[in-house]
Amino acid sequence: MQRLKLIYFLALTAALSACQNTYYPTGRTYNRIEVDATTQADTGMSRFLQPYKQQLDQTMTEMLVRSDVSLEKGKPESAINNLLADALRQEAGKRYGKPIDIGHLNYSGVRSGLPKGPITVGNIYEVMPFDNQITVLTLKGSQVMQLLNHFLKDEALVISGLRATIANDKVQSVTLANGKPLQPDETYTVAMSDYVANGGSGASFLKDAVRREDLNVNIRDAFIDYFRQLGKAGQPINPTTDGRITIQ
Repeated sequence: MQRLKLIYFLALTAALSACQNTYYPTGRTYNRIEVDATTQADTGMSRFLQPYKQQLDQTMTEMLVRSDVSLEKGKPESAINNLLADALRQEAGKRYGKPIDIGHLNYSGVRSGLPKGPITVGNIYEVMPFDNQITVLTLKGSQVMQLLNHFLKDEALVISGLRATIANDKVQSVTLANGKPLQPDETYTVAMSDYVANGGSGASFLKDAVRREDLNVNIRDAFIDYFRQLGKAGQPINPTTDGRITIQ
């Protein structure tokens, strides 16, 4: 019956609009409506949303893995910074079809830490609430150095696949995971968010990348996959800093 009423209402609205003149507003007024703890809930709307809320709650409370420690982001390096950058690089490599040289996250894009104990899907949404996608840029070594110095100056470095030595607020040297120094004229693959690849956070110089490949996967979803696989292994996580950023 409700479905028939809705169809009838839509049909009636369409019929009336077809035979009437078009009107335009000549003015606007508004009233301020206070919404606080004393505001009464719309019971009809609550009943309508309840099935969706139950499904959402079930999704968000799924436990992915356990952590032995509480994790908070920090400068110049922290365990969660390293964990997330490593997760991005690894998951990007799976989807790219070959290993990624460097993983990069903008520090301000990591919005929360992770608790000690169960880590749920909801916790990952708190860490990465944005719908940013993974993009792989091929950059020259000189462009990688420009990227690192840019984010070192404005935020902090959240990186994977390299070790950076910093002095006088500038990256002085970079060594890759294979032990080789970064070469200005060689090219490297860098996994990052499409936000940064598009020039976000002032990184407009990335438009000159040698190559760009969008993986069409949400960074948050990649993190969820990463932590779910760790959980299936049956071991809690206990990430640490490893000295990938050294300040002299």
